[in-house]
Amino acid sequence: MFIGLMLQSCGTLFTPTRQSIVFTGLPETAIYDNGKKLGEIKEEGETTIKIRKRISKKMLVAKKEGYKNEHITLYTTLNPVSIINLTNIIAWGIDLGTGKCCKYDEDIVHIEMEAKE
Repeated sequence: MFIGLMLQSCGTLFTPTRQSIVFTGLPETAIYDNGKKLGEIKEEGETTIKIRKRISKKMLVAKKEGYKNEHITLYTTLNPVSIINLTNIIAWGIDLGTGKCCKYDEDIVHIEMEAKE
């Protein structure tokens, strides 16, 4: 059992592969990732979407009828939990492969839509 724990990475043990991001803005604004609809802002003016973590930044697009598309960039930073890996190269490799070594900078993203002319 001890060997099994030594082969596990800290990010894998303590953090999920997806991060909840709250998007606020105009109701019925849809959020897309590479053409796939992730969710839509509700009447209350917000929605929460779980987005898979990755090492590099994530590009999303917000769309609403009568408005120009708004590009959203989610930037990543190091997940502090990964520091627990210290010198365990296998653990770092697992965290890098799963994206758990990183997290998105913002938990709340406000979307400003510009009306089409």
